[in-house]
Amino acid sequence: MGPINGGPINLAAARLRRASLRFATLSGANFEAADLSGADLTDARLDNANLANADLRDAVLDRTDFTGAKLTGATFSGVNLSKARNLTEAQLAEALGDTSTVLPPHLDKPSFWLATAVDLVEPPEQTREPRALAPVEVRAPARAARVSWLVGGPLQTA
Repeated sequence: MGPINGGPINLAAARLRRASLRFATLSGANFEAADLSGADLTDARLDNANLANADLRDAVLDRTDFTGAKLTGATFSGVNLSKARNLTEAQLAEALGDTSTVLPPHLDKPSFWLATAVDLVEPPEQTREPRALAPVEVRAPARAARVSWLVGGPLQTA
């Protein structure tokens, strides 16, 4: 699937949810806007791959090689990157993640990464009184219209 087999593969916008790509050589592959959520990329080579806007939520990325990979807009929410190889802070600054994303100890999370959805949900207020709904006036049509099932619309009668 890599340069040995005829060149970089184009999987732009491919749906590869929960795909097993263990040990795959995907050097220079185009995964732009691909859905790789839950995929197993353990020991995969993604060097110089284009992962711009790819969805990598909950993917397994143990020992995945990210040398020179383009990660602009790639989503790493819920991913453990602690064993990822050749990942830089510059790459992470272009990617998206949250507080559940685990990074290697030598890398810091970008300050703009959002909190998890659980952190953002506030409990409803119990002290508020329910509001009464205003009455709605319902008017009957002036005359009943006949419907033609062949045409699908009301018939015009004189």
